[in-house]
Parts: sequence; structure tokens; C-alpha cells
Amino acid sequence: MSSSQKNEYTAVLFYASWCPFSRIFQSKYYTLSSMYPQIKHIMIEQSSAMPSVLSRYGIHSVPSLLIANQTVRMRYHGQKDLQSLISFYKRTTGSFHLLQFDVPKDIGVGMDPVVDMVEETSNNQESGPYAFQLWNVASFKKTFSREPYLVLSVIFVILRAFLYIYPEIVSRLSALWVAYIPHPSLLGIFGESRQLLEHVLHLMDIKRIWTKLKNSLLEFSVTMTAEAVNPKAYPLADAQLTITILDLVQQAANYKQLKKGANEATKTLNRGISEFVVMAADTEPLEILLHLPLLAEDKNVPYVFVPSKQSLGRACGVTRPVIACSVTSNEGSQLKSQIQTLKDAIEKLLI
Repeated sequence: MSSSQKNEYTAVLFYASWCPFSRIFQSKYYTLSSMYPQIKHIMIEQSSAMPSVLSRYGIHSVPSLLIANQTVRMRYHGQKDLQSLISFYKRTTGSFHLLQFDVPKDIGVGMDPVVDMVEETSNNQESGPYAFQLWNVASFKKTFSREPYLVLSVIFVILRAFLYIYPEIVSRLSALWVAYIPHPSLLGIFGESRQLLEHVLHLMDIKRIWTKLKNSLLEFSVTMTAEAVNPKAYPLADAQLTITILDLVQQAANYKQLKKGANEATKTLNRGISEFVVMAADTEPLEILLHLPLLAEDKNVPYVFVPSKQSLGRACGVTRPVIACSVTSNEGSQLKSQIQTLKDAIEKLLI
């Protein structure tokens, strides 16, 4: 196409020899070539074209028709009937076809013998039988080896259509299986196993087991972390109290009664809205938090250290570590009794 004149149009058909739709489209393409002899017609087999060529012209499926010259490139999108194709030719090139709708016996007339990459004309006349060659055993194996997904898709569509037309076939096949296939022992085994499994799940409280397991893992983690805590982190909550604190911090975050970060905790203390302050004992350096205990004592607000800033961050609802947080007051809060109980437990550590 690059060597053609500026105003000379070239029609290019990309097709696949294995595709029955391409075979049907080729007959219309031959007719178009005889109706528009002033337009150069080319056919390119998909497997013989470089992937870069298909990508350049936007060819993602076959058959695909393209009309181009040095300045314009138009790809056909629409129905594959002859009248629609004639309208596309007229709209793109502005040319009118010759009033000859009979395909000449010599199909090669009007086609470039060098660039026409198709088989003999006689093969095209067998486009009808070719559509049914898929069901021949040898042809089916060849097609399946080349296009397995296409074959499986066609089989799936046929089966779905068959079930849509005859929905009662499934129940009849199931009844036939139960009636004539001897498998009572297998069904008995699976039936009893299913009843046993349902009974076991009914007796087991999965949520309670998971809660105990999570608390045990958290307690183990807190115990391991507490061994390397800075002695300036006082008072330090033990493993059980840490679990209680982190659980209440998580609930406070859900009820919008939590401020994260040392600066936010300082603001709540100055404003007098802090119920208690929680700090991480593994903060490095710990001195950046030591103003909070002094301010909390001045405001008569309980404070406590927990071993891990990572665990405190998870309790606050974030993935990053949190070195300090403050649970704020709310008159109508449902956490009021839990906060008061925890404040009493923290104050016992300070005595």
C-alpha cells in the first residue's frame, strides 16, 4: 500500500483458512472485486502476516476488511452482508460500483496475482462443506490442536443451548444414575460423613475458638516484646491488661472516640477531653513521649504503656505503627462503663 498512488484505494481482507466465517466472507469479497475493478483488492491469510502488521492495522479478529490509501485508512465495522459492504465502499472511496453482480468465472480478474494470498478458486466453492468439516474426526483433531479454546467454546455453547431447550434432561439423567448405577455404599459413606461433619460443627463454637486463639497469640507476642522494654516506660501493662487495652482502643476507633499520634494525644489532654492515654514502650527514642506522662499527671488523666507500637497501630485501625493515642470522652457513649473499668485498672498500676 505504501507504493500505491495517493488517491488509489486498496482493499485488504484479513482472513483465516480454518475459519468458516472467512470462507463465507471471501465469496462476497470476490463479488466486490468485480464490482469495483478500480480498487486494488488484496487477501492476507492471518498466519502468514507478521504480528506487528496485525497490530499496526488494529486487526484483532477475522475476517476483517480494511480500505486505505496514502492518507486515509478505514476499517469496516458492521454487518457482513453485501449491501452493507457496498455502502461502506461508497462511503469510504466515493466510487460507484459497476452494475455487474455476477461473479466472473475467472475470479482472478481484478485481483493482483502477486499479493493475492488465497488458495485456488475451486476451494472457495467448497465453503459450504468446509463449515461441516469440523465434525470429521481428522479435521476435528486438527482444529482442536490449533484452536482448543474455540472448539471448547463451541461445545459449551451447544451444551448450554441443549440444556435450555431440554431442561428436564438433567433430572432424568440423575434418576437414571440412581436407578441403574450400583453405588449405595459410596452414597452411604458420603451421607454419614456429611451428617457427622454437620454435627461436629454444630457442637463447636468456631467464633469462640478463634477468639481464644487470637488472644493466646497476642499474649505470646506481648510477653516476648515485654522482655526488651525500656525501664522508663512506666507503668507497663502486663499481657492480659494489654489485650484489654488494645481491644478497647479498637472499639473506641469504631465509635470515633480515638485520637492517634503523640501530637493529637497532647491536644486532647490540653482540651480536657482525654479519658486515658496509651503509649508504646518500644518507641525509639522513648524520650519523644515522656512529656505525655507529665502532662497527663498535671491533668489528672490515667496513662499506660503497652509493649508494641505495631500492635497499637493495628488496634487503632491502621497498618503503620502508632506510638501514642488518646481515648476521648463522649457523654452518650456505649463504651462509658468499659472505659471507667479500664481507668480503674490503670490507676492501680500507678499506685
